[in-house]
Amino acid sequence: MSKTPLVSVVIPAYNAIRFVETTIDGVLAQTFQDFEILAVDDGSTDNTKEILEAYGDKIRYLPKKNGGVSSARNYGIENAEGKYIAFLDADDVWLPEKLEKQVFLMEANEEIGLCYAATQKVDEELNYLSSIPANFYEDYTESLLLNLNIVAGSCSSAMARRDIISQTDGFDSKFTTYADWEFWLRLSLLTKFAPVTEELVKYRVVKGSMSSNPAVTKKDALGVLEKFFDLPNLPEKYKLLKNKVFSNHLMIVAGEFLHNKNFNESLSCIWQAVKLYPQNITRPLGLPFRFVKRLLPN
Repeated sequence: MSKTPLVSVVIPAYNAIRFVETTIDGVLAQTFQDFEILAVDDGSTDNTKEILEAYGDKIRYLPKKNGGVSSARNYGIENAEGKYIAFLDADDVWLPEKLEKQVFLMEANEEIGLCYAATQKVDEELNYLSSIPANFYEDYTESLLLNLNIVAGSCSSAMARRDIISQTDGFDSKFTTYADWEFWLRLSLLTKFAPVTEELVKYRVVKGSMSSNPAVTKKDALGVLEKFFDLPNLPEKYKLLKNKVFSNHLMIVAGEFLHNKNFNESLSCIWQAVKLYPQNITRPLGLPFRFVKRLLPN
């Protein structure tokens, strides 16, 4: 009878032939080895199946009908056996001590239900671009509401207790861009979060993989917030933040519309934001500066 692994590593893969081998090899090279790898093939139409099956019993190959990355993560969660679930996208890479340091932190602190690590942004060849620090926050729910996704590295960085995740219905597939942020928001109401400040994840910036669509961003962001503020038994202190939170995110979307030179939609978002939370009137003053900065060559 095989021993139950302590960690289940869930890797959703869709047409992932370019990078998935490097991703899986990075897991296999971890200093902490008490894990299982669940590679969820989300209906790939390339040779992802052949690449994954070649690993044999080093991984659990889980094919499914295409349903998007959230449904693939959820399928991995359903099949996971570990005490902890660590998420990893099929184009990102872990540094060797990633699991070891996270397991050490969570085994020593039973009250922590999710931890995440500082992350390096890298190009397609894994060359360093910039750093995403993993900061500590006194109130993670409030910080997630006001500042969007503060979980450095997001899914490729996060590891959570399976018993906490089992209290939810997993990632919400209706959100195409913000499913991870929405999931962290719900988890933050159930458990404590903690950062690992060392950079343990390489987050690949793939050209053309995420073309900005402000209309989708707006729909997702407002949809996430509407779902959150409709949650039953939501603590009053978060209800009191509602107008400020919606205003903040409308300002963020206004900046995206401005970057895409859709000035009417940008102004419309600014107007809605200021009506909700007049104190944000000063935020649009920085938009032209950021717009010009984006146009300048790097």
